[in-house]
Amino acid sequence: MAKYKKKLEEDIRCPLEYGLAIFGGKWKSRIICVLAVNEKLRYSQLRKEMYNITDAVLVATLKDLVEDGIAERKSYNSTNRMGW
Repeated sequence: MAKYKKKLEEDIRCPLEYGLAIFGGKWKSRIICVLAVNEKLRYSQLRKEMYNITDAVLVATLKDLVEDGIAERKSYNSTNRMGW
C-alpha cells in the first residue's frame, strides 16, 4: 500500500506548527509515552500496550516516528527479531 503524498509541500515556519506536525495525530503521543517508559520493547510487547490500535496504523505510525528521528528500530542478532 503506497503512502499518500501531498502535491504541495508544507510551508511550516512556526516552531509550534512544526512540533504539532511531528507529534500530532491520534496515536503518536501515546506510542511515544509507551516507548519512553520502557527501555526496550519488541513489536509484540508494544502491541499489547497499544491494545486498541490496528496493526496497520501501529506500523505506519512507527515508521513515521522513525523517519522523524523520534523512535529507533533495532535488530537483535541473537534471535533475528526487531525491537524499538
